[in-house]
Amino acid sequence: MKVLFLTTAWPSPASPIGGVFVREHARAAAEVADVRALHLVRAPASAGLFRLEGVEGEEPPTWRIPYRRFGKPLAQIAFLAGPLVAARRLRRAGWRPDVIHAHSFLSALPALVLGRLLRRPVVYTEHWTIFLPENPGELSAPMRRLARLALERADLVLPVSADLELALRELAPTARTRVVPNVVDEVFSPAPGRNGEPTRLLTVGLLDTPRKGVDILLEALALVPNREGLRLDVVGEGELRPGYEALAERLGLGDTVRFHALEPKPALAERMRGADFFVLASRYENNPCVVLEAMASGLPVVATRVGGVPELVTPDSGRLAEPLDPSSFASALEDALGGDFDRAAIAAAARERYGRRAIARELRDVYERVSSR
Repeated sequence: MKVLFLTTAWPSPASPIGGVFVREHARAAAEVADVRALHLVRAPASAGLFRLEGVEGEEPPTWRIPYRRFGKPLAQIAFLAGPLVAARRLRRAGWRPDVIHAHSFLSALPALVLGRLLRRPVVYTEHWTIFLPENPGELSAPMRRLARLALERADLVLPVSADLELALRELAPTARTRVVPNVVDEVFSPAPGRNGEPTRLLTVGLLDTPRKGVDILLEALALVPNREGLRLDVVGEGELRPGYEALAERLGLGDTVRFHALEPKPALAERMRGADFFVLASRYENNPCVVLEAMASGLPVVATRVGGVPELVTPDSGRLAEPLDPSSFASALEDALGGDFDRAAIAAAARERYGRRAIARELRDVYERVSSR
């Protein structure tokens, strides 16, 4: 089985963590298929509509396709033409896809054109929280029409959470859907055990929007009566970080909270192995990879009841709090601190459901299903 991934999000030198979740899906697919990936990038160019760039050392084999920032309609022509030319070059080299797998409704549009030309099925994974009602952003009317087109025309749509599936069905009731969650990287694994002091809490995320609720988390921590034995590590960068640092000082948490820059996965995995609990006070979420990574590291999770998070966190693996409510989060955190969690069982359950081999089996079933129609 040969599968062509088409995506607008993929790690790059300019954005090392951008689209990591897509690459993990591609690597899972590569366990059961021969995969090639095309990364569409809207970027300036000196000449031409687009260019093809091989990504050295990337697995699965990947080509980046920067297309020029023209106005309409030239930008759309460049967006569509790049994948068509790349697919033709792959065919000349003897590689022709059996299935085209797009990530995001935008990349589904050239995928559908390519699928029609090659007479190949198209599956499309959606990760974007823009479809969730809690997200304050919204798509423009033309973008909603494009999203509906992709949802209705794809042979199968793969939302990464049941909550997102419901939201997509609101937009396109006739879409054929199947939930296939995100993949947890194998670098995340539990430590043998940690009985040190203080109790270490960890949160991770980009701090360029209020989405991750770090302000709510800090306000909740200030409400915990016996917090002297707690330490919170906040790992993330973004324009809101200085404000969060100032808030921690105002709340009297200067000795409790430490801020750290974003870290590569191996360093983050090591940090998780040194933590006791993962905490996430998000205003909205989908199927957050960082929660999967924490659970694969054996960490109980205290998080807000938003999006697909309740599909991940059970009473055996953590506690849920109401969103936008510091007192609710403080209560959930206190309850978790007094709980007795089987960390080895948390890690084993995460690997069994979200590990690369588990998602590879699901993707193989998807590819076989759409190919047999």
